[in-house]
Amino acid sequence: MKRGSATPGFDEVEYRSLVRSFPPRVIHEEVQLRETERQIEKLLALPERTEAQEAYLDLLSTLVQEWETQNVEIPPLPAVEVVKFLCEMHGVPQRALVPIFGTPSIVSEVLAGKRELQRKHIAGLASFFHVSPAVFFSDAAASRPSHPSAEARRAVPILS
Repeated sequence: MKRGSATPGFDEVEYRSLVRSFPPRVIHEEVQLRETERQIEKLLALPERTEAQEAYLDLLSTLVQEWETQNVEIPPLPAVEVVKFLCEMHGVPQRALVPIFGTPSIVSEVLAGKRELQRKHIAGLASFFHVSPAVFFSDAAASRPSHPSAEARRAVPILS
């Protein structure tokens, strides 16, 4: 058994015991959310989980995800912040972006917010990071048929 893996065979008795100890319910308030998150944390902290624990963890996680979908608004990020996030996430130094932007100074200006991303930059970044070019646009900017404003081009949804 590995950390985070499930043991073979589903134990109904164990699953019922988990459900009785903390009955899963649709989350309507933040207090319920915190209690559910505490149960999730306990399960995640186990060095090994049984199949019943995995199923229960999946159920609790689904309840939290549903609450977050209904109650948490994720504000758009400027495109430059998405670029910085992707670089950090992938351990990519600024100099690795030079082939996309053309010169080190353009990379620096874009990342400092002194220069806007151009279409060719977005295409290059999307290809480099293996993401959709849409991550560099807000829904509003992506839905406009003609030239979106610089401000609309900069807003970006958070990646999930």
